[in-house]
Amino acid sequence: MNSKKYSVWEGALLLTAAAIIVKLLSVVYRIPYQNMTGDFGFYVFQQAYPFYAIAAAIAFTGFPMALSKMIVSEKNNNDHLIKTSVWTSFTLGVFSFVLLFFTAPFIARWMGDDNLELPIKVISVLFLFIPFAAFLRGTYQGYGDMQLTAVSQLIEQTIRVSGILLLSYYFVSKGYTSYETGAAALSGSVIGALASGLFLLFFWKKGFAKTYNPKAKIRFLYAAELLKTSVYLSLSALILALMQLVDSFLFVNVWVGSGMDSYDAKILKGVFDRGQPLLQLGTVAAASIALAVVPEMATLVNKKKTAEIQFLAKLSVKISIVFGGAAAVGLICIMKDLNVMLFKNEDGSRALAILCVSIIFVSIIYTTTGLLQGLGHGRFAAFTVLLAVAVKIAGNFVFIPIIGMEGAALSTVLATFAAAAAQLVKLQSATRFLMRSQKAKLFYYIVSLIFMAVGVLAWLFIAKNVLFLADTRFHSMLISISSSLIGAALYFICIFKLRIFSQAEWDSVFHSVSLFKKLFKRLKKRRP
Repeated sequence: MNSKKYSVWEGALLLTAAAIIVKLLSVVYRIPYQNMTGDFGFYVFQQAYPFYAIAAAIAFTGFPMALSKMIVSEKNNNDHLIKTSVWTSFTLGVFSFVLLFFTAPFIARWMGDDNLELPIKVISVLFLFIPFAAFLRGTYQGYGDMQLTAVSQLIEQTIRVSGILLLSYYFVSKGYTSYETGAAALSGSVIGALASGLFLLFFWKKGFAKTYNPKAKIRFLYAAELLKTSVYLSLSALILALMQLVDSFLFVNVWVGSGMDSYDAKILKGVFDRGQPLLQLGTVAAASIALAVVPEMATLVNKKKTAEIQFLAKLSVKISIVFGGAAAVGLICIMKDLNVMLFKNEDGSRALAILCVSIIFVSIIYTTTGLLQGLGHGRFAAFTVLLAVAVKIAGNFVFIPIIGMEGAALSTVLATFAAAAAQLVKLQSATRFLMRSQKAKLFYYIVSLIFMAVGVLAWLFIAKNVLFLADTRFHSMLISISSSLIGAALYFICIFKLRIFSQAEWDSVFHSVSLFKKLFKRLKKRRP
């Protein structure tokens, strides 16, 4: 294999490393936030959070992936494309801000809680800053520079998380309401987005601005293509956020319609929302791979390299399934102890365990979306997400009145399964990446998951009945961490021993490890 074949994995590894840190930060701030504000305060924050997730998907995934693909395919007109994308991102941001800010009272009422107006208005300000950062990320990625994207994500999330924790601590200590505290915490996201945008702009002026032709023209065909592709990609990247958004509108309302007290329904929503950071953490690798495969797949399609297209599709999907499945099974096994470790009690553990099944399906969706977009089937990928939203809405109405919180989790699993299955069928039709020989690999994969689960459950039995007889939060932490390490070790042993990945696949991915040795030197060169 030549070095070109490895470029996609260099970018994926770098973005994965950054995204893992970002997701860890995302989990870290939610734990003390829920501990400080309780399940009701967490409910308030999570009701408005999907709007942040929409903005983040645009800034981290949709717009950058769309723009990077266009830069690769429009090499002779990049000045016109860049100028068009600047104005498109600006217009999109202003329009989104105005729409969300002035409809906030109506959105809050549709959610069944008029007091949510303030948090929603605060998060609307984010849309003034984040689209421009999305433009800069897309430009850098289009020219093959994943480093600035990764660093900007770290800067944004570090400042965001710090702002959320400091502001929420101050507002709680001063006795402000949960709604005021939630609004203050959400403003940390606005500050983080602003800081990230300024960072990216600094390097734009140091580098790209010097070669950019300011006399370039705005081309509306570029704008239309960019918006269309961004919508397709953002919809696919927003699968989890859209599931949360449906729950924001329906979870409390369906419960109240079934006769539950409004306050109790909001508490249950706060408990159910504990699962969101776990889902995000479990799908981080697939989300990062999706960022890198779009331009690579587009290049291979343009060169009509069928064998390499099949190789990229097969390996990308395999990674998402192998590691998404491990994350799902592992979290299900330790859910009760993990729930106590993170959120003080085991409330909702069964619902959260069911919800974690969707990790494997969301991992597939993230990966196949990037592949389908590179192949020119982005519209189909977006439609499958709309299908998932429809299934989720129907599932909430059907299952929540019957089995409660578990019903909301089940509807998410069914919705993501529907989208993942549809995308896999389409990808197979477009690339023929699945071979008959893969049946043996599938069997070994299932054996690996079972072996890991049995090992973890055996350790849990020993830990709870022999080593840690006292039922405390500290003991739950020790059990959760040790179980995770044991499960990971067992799973990787199976992967290697059963040869789930071929030598060529290992070489393709891990050849890029040398990238990290060069990363520091490259960043040093960028310093003014």
